[in-house]
Amino acid sequence: MDIIRRLLKSWKIIILISMVSLSLALITNVIPVNRGRANEPLGVGFGNGLDYGLDFVGGIQIQLRLEDPPNGTLTPDIVEIEKGILERRLNAMGLRDIPIRPWGKRYILIQVAKASPEEITSIENILRQQARFEARMDGELAILGSEISVDLSPQGSGVTRTRPSEWHVGIRLSLSGGERFCAVGRNRRGKPIDMFLDRPESTIIAMTNETYAILNELTEVEDDPTSDSYIKIIENRSLIPILVIENDTLNPEKLAEFEGYRRVILAADEDQISDRVRNELEEYNLTTERRPRNGRDYGEWILDIIGLRSSPRLRCDPCTQCKYSAQITGSAPTPEQAREEMEETKILLSSGNLPAKAIVESKSEFPSSLGEKFLEYSFIIGVIAIITVALVIFLRYRALFIVIPTIITGLSEILIILGVAALINWELDLPAVAGIIAAVGTGVDDQIVITDETIKRGREKKKIVSLTERIRRAFFIIFTAAATTIVVMLPMLSIQALKGFAFMTIMGVLIGVFVTRPAYAKIIEEILRD
Repeated sequence: MDIIRRLLKSWKIIILISMVSLSLALITNVIPVNRGRANEPLGVGFGNGLDYGLDFVGGIQIQLRLEDPPNGTLTPDIVEIEKGILERRLNAMGLRDIPIRPWGKRYILIQVAKASPEEITSIENILRQQARFEARMDGELAILGSEISVDLSPQGSGVTRTRPSEWHVGIRLSLSGGERFCAVGRNRRGKPIDMFLDRPESTIIAMTNETYAILNELTEVEDDPTSDSYIKIIENRSLIPILVIENDTLNPEKLAEFEGYRRVILAADEDQISDRVRNELEEYNLTTERRPRNGRDYGEWILDIIGLRSSPRLRCDPCTQCKYSAQITGSAPTPEQAREEMEETKILLSSGNLPAKAIVESKSEFPSSLGEKFLEYSFIIGVIAIITVALVIFLRYRALFIVIPTIITGLSEILIILGVAALINWELDLPAVAGIIAAVGTGVDDQIVITDETIKRGREKKKIVSLTERIRRAFFIIFTAAATTIVVMLPMLSIQALKGFAFMTIMGVLIGVFVTRPAYAKIIEEILRD
């Protein structure tokens, strides 16, 4: 009991106990660092405060293929810029620690753990958008995306509580943007300002004669015959030509009129424009993409194809009142959907334009049941490792008073590492677990060094001062080994596949050196004092 009282008065032991207690509160979500996962609220329970990676909770891996930029070829620098922009976009969505890494010369891999179908759809939409913003009036360019900045103040955007709900995002124009807006908008008050995100360039829209006729009758404003038809919106305001396919047959003479275009969007189902026609188009070195209506409203479908987000009317003098400021507006059936659209628009405009178009090449789903097995096996391996370490230490020293403190400090180290991971929302995956095991392994090595030094002096029956000096010498060895380990691990932080391993190893070594190793040394010192 005297040993326990002396230990509880030591600041080293107090720090250890405090950090273990705090870590347990974080890991079990008593301190609510993890409020939910995949729209599932998480209460108090061991491990509920931790974020798990794809390996343990399942999820989806998205492979993006990058096309060559319009004016050049894809380079490693462009891929790195693309990766950085995608990370900023996903971070803006509140999705942290999503691994994004280049794969080969023109691919990027993105792993999303335990995401709901709605979240995955939203992520895919964000990934597809280049966020190339432009505002046009009667087809004439008025504002470029490079000439605007988003008003991120609370007053800069908003959503109405009505149904349907209106939303707006305020933008500020640069000097050059304001001058162009003034030149294009002069004498056009009351005209629509068409605001595009990723308006298709060098692109033809192919549709059937029946679809063309319907879109020519439908107007932008329902029951207003003076409003522009959707055909006029496509051809005159968006400057995208239309190729009419009659009787599912491609007319080469008509196609010859579109010289210089590189891409065709098939605004039709397969039973309207067949894959045979699509193959014929590709034989003319045209890239094709099918965008069927899938039961949507015709207007919504077409605006989505041409990238037209909103068309507010010009209600001010662009040369005085709104020369350097404007608003992007839109509407949605509910306030919740309107807020999602508003936030997505702000993310796209704030994060920068993608230098290369990203196409979702493939999606691979990892079932959560498989991840749960990995987590179960990792726990079993951890228990086996602890038992093995305890057995080896007992065989070496033949003393339980050495084994028990070693195991206690090792378990404390694991809990503190997991507590730090919960606090910073670090995703635990297999490399991270390997890093924790490696860190605890170095901890056991250090504890053996401390034990050998203290027991040796104890057997020589030296003074306590000499025992303390031996511990100091042992810590010189420990600090040197820790510094070497950290230096070796630092370069691995730049390698996405090894980032979790390196981070957890470094974190474990630092926690061990400054918290658990001093506490262990104090325990051994007090035991030998008796």
